[in-house]
Amino acid sequence: MKKEDIKRFMPVAIFATFLMILYNVYAFNQKHWEIHTVIFPALRPLFASLILGGFPVIVLWIFRFTYRKFWVYLLTNIILDFMFAVFPVHFIFQDVLGIYTLINIASWERWLLFVAEAVIIYGYFKWQDQIYRA
Repeated sequence: MKKEDIKRFMPVAIFATFLMILYNVYAFNQKHWEIHTVIFPALRPLFASLILGGFPVIVLWIFRFTYRKFWVYLLTNIILDFMFAVFPVHFIFQDVLGIYTLINIASWERWLLFVAEAVIIYGYFKWQDQIYRA
């Protein structure tokens, strides 16, 4: 990825990561899941390795490939969020590896929440992009 693209999309990646951290803290308090395998014990309420590692990188690449194409962005997020929240990632993490167990939220509810979050993230990006281009 070009340095210029990283500068353009990094604010939205940081914002998306912040939103995901807020959701994880809320979900922990509402007992949406129980985490069985923790990489960073001090950050137990969070899926820290994903949120602070892969997630911002994924956001950067999604925006890089869908820049100025909202419907492509939304479709991409619908598919990727489904893969994470419902199948196959959720199935592998919960049923195969036993990393976590969903308790007070269904996988489809989590998927809808992630898609709604993607729309909020895109709104933030549009606002931020106006500042960037000014």
